[in-house]
Amino acid sequence: MLLTERIRRGKSFLWQGLVLLAFAVIPGGLCQFLAKPPEHRHIHVDSFRYGKEPWRIRANRGDWLHLTFDTRDTGHSFFLEEFDLDVKITPGSREVAVFLPSDPGAAPELTREVVLKAEHPGWLRYLVSKSQYRCHVYCGPMHAFEQGNLIIEPNTLLFSSLGLVVGIPIVGLFRVRRTLRQDSAGPPPVSPTDGWDLLTHLPWLRRLMKRRGFQFAWAAVTMILLYVVILTTLFGTHMPGRNLGVMLMWVVWLFFLTAVLTPLGGRIWCLACPLPVPGEIAQRRAVTGVWRGSTCGYNNRFFGLNRSWPKWLTGDWPRTVGFLILGTFSTVLVARPRLSGWLICGLVVLAFVMALIWELRAFCRYLCPVSAFVGLYAKSGKLAVRAADPAVCDRCTLRWCQKGSEKGWACPFGLCVGEIHENNDCGICTECIKTCPFQNVALRWRPFGQETRIRDSSEAWLAMGMLVLAVAYCLMHLGPWPALRDCVNVLDKKNWGLFGLYAAVLWTTALVGLPGLMLLLAWLGKRLARLPQSTWSLMTASAGALVPIGLLAWIAFVVPLLMVNATFVVQSLSDPFGWGWDFLGTSNMPWRQLWPRAIPWIQVGCILVGLSYGLRSAWRIWLGLARRPRTALAGMIPLAAWLVGLSGWFVWFFAD
Repeated sequence: MLLTERIRRGKSFLWQGLVLLAFAVIPGGLCQFLAKPPEHRHIHVDSFRYGKEPWRIRANRGDWLHLTFDTRDTGHSFFLEEFDLDVKITPGSREVAVFLPSDPGAAPELTREVVLKAEHPGWLRYLVSKSQYRCHVYCGPMHAFEQGNLIIEPNTLLFSSLGLVVGIPIVGLFRVRRTLRQDSAGPPPVSPTDGWDLLTHLPWLRRLMKRRGFQFAWAAVTMILLYVVILTTLFGTHMPGRNLGVMLMWVVWLFFLTAVLTPLGGRIWCLACPLPVPGEIAQRRAVTGVWRGSTCGYNNRFFGLNRSWPKWLTGDWPRTVGFLILGTFSTVLVARPRLSGWLICGLVVLAFVMALIWELRAFCRYLCPVSAFVGLYAKSGKLAVRAADPAVCDRCTLRWCQKGSEKGWACPFGLCVGEIHENNDCGICTECIKTCPFQNVALRWRPFGQETRIRDSSEAWLAMGMLVLAVAYCLMHLGPWPALRDCVNVLDKKNWGLFGLYAAVLWTTALVGLPGLMLLLAWLGKRLARLPQSTWSLMTASAGALVPIGLLAWIAFVVPLLMVNATFVVQSLSDPFGWGWDFLGTSNMPWRQLWPRAIPWIQVGCILVGLSYGLRSAWRIWLGLARRPRTALAGMIPLAAWLVGLSGWFVWFFAD
């Protein structure tokens, strides 16, 4: 029977894959018949701080583009690596110098017109439709955001991915068809024993994590990196692309936190985060040792006031507001390295002071903006700390994992392993692995996107705010529109009025607009499903469907950060302060992006994965609320339609 069931499931997955393939291939193939005959196009490109006009160039496959250039202010360039083109533009001259990114040492060609054939080589001509032209001459603090789009039609990626946006929910309906026919009770909740226990299958990992110096070893490495970031941002060059601190913080760290650590490890970053370490050392008066004692009901001796955090501030509201503040000023923080350095110093000082006043890791638990991100999206993460056997925890009355012992400190996050059912709060600090005398702590490797529950309205607002910020970051940092970038340019253009308007729109959308829309969708779902629950509770629960698509939207945002700027990371490692050093011999290496033709495909792929997991989460949420599949399907229709529409917008943004 087991073999028969596996064969049946295998056939089902095969057919579903073939159907999805058809939804991608058929639109992508049909759009090829929309190709128009090649023609000659004469386009004048006007460069300025911080953009280009036109900000989008549309061409048919095989068109000959006759490009002329000019600049309104300082020197600029027209950098289009996919076509081996780097055009240097000089103020007051229509003659440009054309360099080859593939051979930067070659003498430039001086010309008044650049002729470009809008076609990629070989089979890529049918797959690659979008390229981004950028500026490779520093022209001001927001130079990194100066870009435009070259779209070669027919846009295969756009048509194929929109076909998948339609196909994914259809295949999803096919997957639950049996459940809909039976119309029986809802699914069982996710079990805390789901997943593969790494500590059981890898005994050496348990032995390693039980060592007192395990966590500090990781934190020591990140503290050294933090020290380097602070020094280089405060005392290094003001050019973000040549400042090691900016590259490490806003390119390398942000990429790995968002695209690797959080989806795979949940809150694993908290294990090594350097921000709370000085305060925690002061609070414990120990680096790796343990003080046995009694402080505020814990079995360890802590120093400081050890006050309890105010109950009215225990939700996600403080972290949501903090992340919105940082998100509002993100462009300024990236463009001005010193501001990034002072921000880090401020967070370290705040964490230190809070450790002396409040108990445990109050900063991490209630105020840390990074915790706002990883805490929310760790719900989708694969790594989770859980009780190996919940029955053992039920019989335990001393709660060593929460209260501490002579072998380890009380949980810095105030948690009891037996009561951990979600990834929001556990920072995987490994103290519970050291203190549990029954070895009943499991480190589970589970399927992605397991958790769907939103515990209260503050977490629902956090999920909605994070999604709004993901959209805003994409528009401001990845979009081609100079007018939008002007809204956040308070550095050299002093557009404080536009910035105020931008901040007002951002905060209103995050705190009122999207919640209002979600409330409307919940009300419509309530009417369709005829559920007794309040609209507010349905809206709060439905916010769980925004977690996977929000995380994948953030991943789509950070992908070009690393792939476009990898060369600048290597350059800044050789010259960290931008003072003319060359430790590694790479400070003057030519700019080469990592596989730029693949960036839109990766971004669109992220959105499609986010849509599939978002729809699955919506189904599980409404099935848990309605308890009957057909009722759940009716109730989730408005939310699912909105998720499909949002994904369609993301696909259009990244593909076109």
